[in-house]
Amino acid sequence: MAKEPFDIPTIRGRIAERLDRAPARNADDEPLTFPDSPGDVLLRTAEERGVVALACLLLENLREHGGTRARHRPLDTVLRRILETFGPKEVMDIEVEAYEILLWIGGAIDDDWQPQSSQDPGEIDPTASQTDLVRWAVAGGVDLEMDYYSRGRGELTHRRITPISLEAETYLHAYCHLRRDERVFRVSRIGDLKPVGGWPKQKKKPKASPTPSAPPSTPDQKKPDQDSPQMSLLDD
Repeated sequence: MAKEPFDIPTIRGRIAERLDRAPARNADDEPLTFPDSPGDVLLRTAEERGVVALACLLLENLREHGGTRARHRPLDTVLRRILETFGPKEVMDIEVEAYEILLWIGGAIDDDWQPQSSQDPGEIDPTASQTDLVRWAVAGGVDLEMDYYSRGRGELTHRRITPISLEAETYLHAYCHLRRDERVFRVSRIGDLKPVGGWPKQKKKPKASPTPSAPPSTPDQKKPDQDSPQMSLLDD
């Protein structure tokens, strides 16, 4: 059976945003090159292939944001060849590890580089992003329904899922009721996504009490002195 084609994973989310704002360290430098030398390297075990893929993935994501002089082509070639030997779950594990390494490094330098906390149940609406909706569903134990595009089979399926975790802001680990098993889904391939049973009703904000109108003045009422300070509803 042919393996499902896939794109090379890239780190997304808050880490990429922070790296994009940082000045590139290799903007004016020549790409890193190595002289040709004889000999092929054979990676005999899955662990050896995994650690090389992890290193290439870290370098590739740093290269995208100007963090290394390593060339794209050899990184892409090695990473693609190695990842093709793994299944979707192992590819996800490698990307999650790379993501958490960068998050750990960033968190050690800046406390703002901490994972976003899940939203409290009930605080969600149809304008929320898919990642926010997944975090909300995980925190509240809410099932979701979605349209998912399977690239390998070239089909769009409608599924009910029980989200388990959101990994590296890229993968959704969930129990799939259609397949009756745990599955890993790419967030980028999810179409329509919403809570089973519809969106929770939003709490209506209490209406402000109307400002009581001033009683009409009577002839016996003394008008305020024109030079005395006046109270106004307008806050200047």
